[in-house]
Amino acid sequence: MTMSMPPAGRILRGAALLLALLPLMTACGKKETAGGPAPAAGTSGAAAAPEPTAAQAAPAPSIRETAEAGKQPWDGLKTPSDIALDDKGRLWVADQGNSMIRVYDAAGAPLGSWGSRGSGQYGLQELCGLAIKGDNLYIADTYRTGVEIFSLSGQFKAKSTAGLFNPHDVAPAPDGKVWISDSGNNRLVVSDADLSNPRPVGRPGAGPGEFANPGSLVVGPSGKVYVADIDNKRIQVLDGEGNPKAQWKVAGWGPNGDGYLELDADETLFASDTNGNAVVHLDRSGREAHRWTADDGGEKFSLPRGIALDRRSGTLYVVNSGKNAVTTLKVSGKK
Repeated sequence: MTMSMPPAGRILRGAALLLALLPLMTACGKKETAGGPAPAAGTSGAAAAPEPTAAQAAPAPSIRETAEAGKQPWDGLKTPSDIALDDKGRLWVADQGNSMIRVYDAAGAPLGSWGSRGSGQYGLQELCGLAIKGDNLYIADTYRTGVEIFSLSGQFKAKSTAGLFNPHDVAPAPDGKVWISDSGNNRLVVSDADLSNPRPVGRPGAGPGEFANPGSLVVGPSGKVYVADIDNKRIQVLDGEGNPKAQWKVAGWGPNGDGYLELDADETLFASDTNGNAVVHLDRSGREAHRWTADDGGEKFSLPRGIALDRRSGTLYVVNSGKNAVTTLKVSGKK
């Protein structure tokens, strides 16, 4: 029997794309050596993060009310990592490959951008995570090893390094606390609303309350903290004080992988499985209830990463990192 083989050019192009994306995807994990000491209670960790060797200051935020004409949807993205939705329905995307934040309307039309790899207050370096609560934008500036809070218009509010090493993500809690996945140190850090008084939570390992390359994290209305414990191939559930309550296995996660989390109003979870090119929905006990491998238009996911749910429309926005775009799933009624 003669077996047909795919064209060599297609294989080479696919391999080249994966190799190009892998360094940035794994950049959201830990480096080879640990960072600074555990933060001491009552300290803000406000020492300045190292500046990259850039000659020019990064540009200040420039965001329009109406979309820029003549641009393709999701224009400019390069290996995007995370995504967040604000109260106006705008989508904020962590453009990791370009070390900046881009803002789009719901159709992907560009509204503006924020920062770059340059120096200064708005300088960023391969950021992996961001979150929005009200008028606050929370940024996990991964390779500058810090977390920052700005207003959505660009007003600086707070910054902390707090002994962090490659922080992957940041999540505000209903009680005002701010949770950080300190990936390089294999732990979490929780601070007050202004990033002061940082306290370490957890330690390296595979047991309850232990972490191996923690990534995305979200905090539910109940105060429970859900953590993508990537290299342990699980989601850990903690109470509001950081005590472990449950561990849910996620088969597709592991070293050199990635996965992001999002919560619905009923505190059920959506999770991206980057290695498996899928998005899954988990019920409240952590069981997989649904798995999608393509968007509503039938286009296959390619290295899906950050996810953001518009609860008003039931639309889940998925960062399709392998295609440098954002795509959508209508999830209301499908869970």
